Amino acid sequence: MRYKPEHKERTRARILAEAARLFRGRGYEGVGLDEIMAAAGLTRGGFYGYFRSKRHLFTQIMRGNHDFNRRMAARAGTEREALTREALAVVGGYLDPANREKIGRGCHLASLSADVARADRATRAAYRAKLEELVAEFGRGLRSPRPRDPRALAAIALCVGSVVLARAVDDAGFAAEIEAAGRAAVADRLTARPT
Repeated sequence: MRYKPEHKERTRARILAEAARLFRGRGYEGVGLDEIMAAAGLTRGGFYGYFRSKRHLFTQIMRGNHDFNRRMAARAGTEREALTREALAVVGGYLDPANREKIGRGCHLASLSADVARADRATRAAYRAKLEELVAEFGRGLRSPRPRDPRALAAIALCVGSVVLARAVDDAGFAAEIEAAGRAAVADRLTARPT
């Protein structure tokens, strides 16, 4: 029986979603193909009908739609001030202690950067492209933005670093302080004049 193209696309999307979830939770090396396919409700034998290798799958995940990017791109503002307000709201949600574990398990930047650093060139290039998209999105609300604007780069580093550090410490109060410091520092960067 031949499946319709839509079925193949839905199945591929399901494999990508399950693999991304598992990789974010346990890292690239912590998950095997059998587990990925079982989570997608499929057998390992079907994997190669969709992806060349586990590494190819990982690259495709990096090329996919990242939630942080999607939220920043969804800002409705058209003026700099509105875009900045909306960016700060996105950052506020990203660095909200109530969302700490969800973000840590859901954001490729916060959960998979170390795995990407050890990955092949194609995966690293896909990751860079998504990071550059995010930098450009942050830049939309800045005064006199430049390509790869240092304020946008710093804001992203503060967001991701704050999540990583907050998830790693064993003290909820300290973790909340890290996130609050990150939010304040991001606000400083996004409202600063270019240097």
